[in-house]
Amino acid sequence: MAIALLSAKDRPDLVDAAEAMGGSLWPQWLTTAAQRSYWSALYQPNLAAFQTIAVDDTSGEIVGLANSVPFWRGDALPNTGWDWVLEHGVLAARSGSATNALSALAAAVLPSQRGTGLAQRLLEAMKPPARAAGLTSMVAPVRPTLKALYPLQDFATYCAWRRDDGTPFDPWLRTHEAMGAHVIGPAMASQTITGTLAQWQHWTGLKFPASGRYAIPGALAPLDIDLAADLGICLEPNLWMEHPL
Repeated sequence: MAIALLSAKDRPDLVDAAEAMGGSLWPQWLTTAAQRSYWSALYQPNLAAFQTIAVDDTSGEIVGLANSVPFWRGDALPNTGWDWVLEHGVLAARSGSATNALSALAAAVLPSQRGTGLAQRLLEAMKPPARAAGLTSMVAPVRPTLKALYPLQDFATYCAWRRDDGTPFDPWLRTHEAMGAHVIGPAMASQTITGTLAQWQHWTGLKFPASGRYAIPGALAPLDIDLAADLGICLEPNLWMEHPL
């Protein structure tokens, strides 16, 4: 099976199907948060070259999607990692402001393609357009794959876990490190996901009889429910990592 990597700039006709594929792999509450005007702007002409779609040459099936955005990197990366870099990257593109760095945003791969090296290829595919744009560094607010299975563990402690061979315990952190990335530090409020009680019940299939904190499937942090305010908030942490560019 040969997998072709195509930019959304060259194949805008594949964007809707690629987004549907990617969205099917994430928890519903997380993709709902991502589907804001900033996210759709990634496929506008001046950012489409930074979005990569993986297609099975034989079947034509879309099997992977990678998203990234240029932004202006200052002295420090913010605690509001993913949300911040998406917003600032899109606003920079809209205004024509200068950018000097690339941030990965997501890399989604169909389960049938996991373990084939496609995720690494998608991350590597982010680099040529970044170099062509004159960007000088590449970072990623990384969402550790298995952290949701360890809800009671402190995020930084979990991210520091190592296997007997010295590599990261978490497979997604392990992938990034194997590609030469190093840890900058945690972004503890990387994604803020808000919704009404009805929305969270729909997204999770759970009932929330009282205000308080709840562990929800797939989340890296607890969900805070306030019944009086009809509000649920989840602050998802990520780990800032820097890739060689």
